[in-house]
Amino acid sequence: MTKRTKIVIFQGGSTLAFTEYETEQLRKALLKETRHCAVTLGMKKTSVDQLTKAVGIAKGSFYKFYESKEMLFFAVLEGIHSELYGVADQALSETASLPTSERVAKVILAVCKRLSDTGDMIFIENDAKLLLQRLPEEVKKVHYHDDETHIRQLLEKYDLVPKCGTSLAVATVFGLILTVSHKEQIGELYPQVLETLVNGTCKELF
Repeated sequence: MTKRTKIVIFQGGSTLAFTEYETEQLRKALLKETRHCAVTLGMKKTSVDQLTKAVGIAKGSFYKFYESKEMLFFAVLEGIHSELYGVADQALSETASLPTSERVAKVILAVCKRLSDTGDMIFIENDAKLLLQRLPEEVKKVHYHDDETHIRQLLEKYDLVPKCGTSLAVATVFGLILTVSHKEQIGELYPQVLETLVNGTCKELF
């Protein structure tokens, strides 16, 4: 059953009342629109006014959902990180019978495919650094976990021990994932190039 608790938001001098369900749907719509804009326009070129018009609320109502545009984009970034972690976690859980190097290779390829399919790497590469610079330190300390942290967590969870040490393995894996940014330059052979790089590297690392 839909909860009927009312959330009051002011719009153009009048008062609108949303149920908790409606508020949650608007929040999801904001996140979806922001993710689209992050990939197509970039954070700097996306305005609060544009986002609120897209989801059908007044600009002033935006701050009932997020403290700032940066906090909304941060929510999108965290969502992307969580999705990628989920993709990697699932790939590892489904390949338990394979040799370690093959398991890790499949994880990297699965993550690269997700980034390639969604276009999220554009946002990560172009805006993530600037976004983090604009966030309050207390927010980053409590909520932000970088890619290195996520990779280390997965290695520990599945008892994957790199031959060359965790730090080098983490940096190398991250470097392989960054090749998604060069997909267009590499051209139609990108899938084969990526698979060759990933498989060869994982044999060296694990």
